Amino acid sequence: MRRSSSRRRFPAEVLALGGAVLLACPDASAQPRDPAAAEALFDAGRAALQAKDYDAACPKFRESYELDPAPGALLNLGDCEERRGKVATAWSIFRELARDLPANDDRRPIAQSRAAALEARVPRLTIRLAPGAPADTAVQRAGVPVGAGSLGSPLPVDPGEVQVTAAAPGRKQKTFTVQLAEGAQIELLVAPEEPAAAADAGPALPPKTGPQGAGRSPWRTVGWISAGVGAVGIGVGAVFGARAIGKKGDAEAYCDRDNVCQGEGIKLQKQGVTAGTISTVAFLVGAAALGTGAVLVFTAPSSGQASSGQASAAPRATIGVVPGGAVATVVF
Repeated sequence: MRRSSSRRRFPAEVLALGGAVLLACPDASAQPRDPAAAEALFDAGRAALQAKDYDAACPKFRESYELDPAPGALLNLGDCEERRGKVATAWSIFRELARDLPANDDRRPIAQSRAAALEARVPRLTIRLAPGAPADTAVQRAGVPVGAGSLGSPLPVDPGEVQVTAAAPGRKQKTFTVQLAEGAQIELLVAPEEPAAAADAGPALPPKTGPQGAGRSPWRTVGWISAGVGAVGIGVGAVFGARAIGKKGDAEAYCDRDNVCQGEGIKLQKQGVTAGTISTVAFLVGAAALGTGAVLVFTAPSSGQASSGQASAAPRATIGVVPGGAVATVVF
């Protein structure tokens, strides 16, 4: 990929995605130009890219573009970001190139096809205020403010861990940690900590202790239920899988050597196909429920963690995401 086959330059702009600044390029007319250094950085970036040292290559392409905004540097930056797993960043860069390159530029269809190929892989996070949250709640994602226009919109985010905070006057900040897989679509309801009790409300009563499971987290209970449903689904899948195999074996008695069946053989084959389909669906649903249950069981905090020694610390919530585009709604 050439750094630039034409000398057309883009107006440089700030590309922010997932709450992190991807390209911080002031206006090209105000940005000092250094074409020689840009060319050297581009060559160094290409060498690092060929050596699969993506963490070294990507910053070099970015700086090359900042010093001399050439489409080739931006195209290589998008390729580098995709290779190191930042699919949302790469998708945004390819979309920008597809929009800004001239129609006769041979790199425009490349950028268009790369952006289209990444579309389904980009995770999206929708952040909403939880019911009862103050209207003046300040929300940030990875340190970048999330304005009213962004709340409720599915915004693209690079895969991995994303931290979201919610704060309001008179309330402590609360932190939410979301783990996003490629293609995941997550809806997160946020709110700051509840206000502290008034000083004159009297001494705090000791927490009630109930028999046995009083300290269990409700999320952990949901996790056990989900795991139970998953186990049942896998069991159903196994039963119908065995039934499908049995029907196939029974049908062979009514079929010739060329596997041409008649009468009862066709009927048994259809029953085997139906049983096989049910087995596959049951296995998939069971595995998903079992995986979700395991995440909830092992990550849900117990209610006993809210002790007096921990009350002053800002709570931190962790959400497990099922890969493959699972959609979850969570409130902490």
